[in-house]
Amino acid sequence: MRNFLTMKLAINGCRRVLVALLLASVAIPLSGVAAYAQGSYFDPSLGVGDSIIRSDVFVGDKQGRVTAKEGLFTKQLSGWLSGDAEVLNGVVVHVGRGCIGDSYLNNPAGKIALILRGTCSFVEKITRAYNAGAIGAIVYNDAARGDALVAMAPASPGMVPIPGFFVGNSSGLTLSVSPVTVKIQAASFRALKDGVTALVASGILTKPQAGSLKDKISSAENAAGAGDFATALNLISQFQQEILSLRDGGVLPLSDWQGLDDAAGIIAARLQPPFTSDTQ
Repeated sequence: MRNFLTMKLAINGCRRVLVALLLASVAIPLSGVAAYAQGSYFDPSLGVGDSIIRSDVFVGDKQGRVTAKEGLFTKQLSGWLSGDAEVLNGVVVHVGRGCIGDSYLNNPAGKIALILRGTCSFVEKITRAYNAGAIGAIVYNDAARGDALVAMAPASPGMVPIPGFFVGNSSGLTLSVSPVTVKIQAASFRALKDGVTALVASGILTKPQAGSLKDKISSAENAAGAGDFATALNLISQFQQEILSLRDGGVLPLSDWQGLDDAAGIIAARLQPPFTSDTQ
């Protein structure tokens, strides 16, 4: 039975997790494509050091980017521990405010529900979307609060078993244009390695420089897979120190360093509670 009860929990220990979405400007048919799939995704036309490593969720088409935050109580679309990021494909449909008792503007079954912030809790909005058959949810800010982002609490990963994200008002209005099809992929150790590889292909990093960085990523991945999160966290910290040195030495441009550092920071957040208890 799919029905899921709304729970009222205190907002404690909220962790900020930055994500990014790239929005498709036209609908792309998804025939034969599962909603959730595994696989590495890299589109070099997006630009070296851009979407693949900028943050922990991105969507493949190359039409644009909006900043978002992943919900702290939803299914974590990370796949970081598996070494190959999970992908969510879906059509975005605007359902309105989405509180219990509100009429939905569109049926979200099998789609990603786009929901306006306000009146009821984030948990109520996304739980209702889940119960209605949505495969994911994006809550966007109301006009009064504009493009400010919040981390949707409480911090209880997987409490609602679909991915959920929060975006600003202008991004929500962009997504509300019907139909919009998106492909959302989360960052992983694999995605971080792919980002380093892209910097070698562009001539920014040498193979020895990239090899040292990849060794730290691989060692962190192996430690995390063995449940040694403290060692993995230390290795990611070493990775961040090394790319900082490359930036300060004039090797890594600021934007490429920022992208790698953002992605490493997201993985570091997932190497600590509450995410280590929800590795999927």
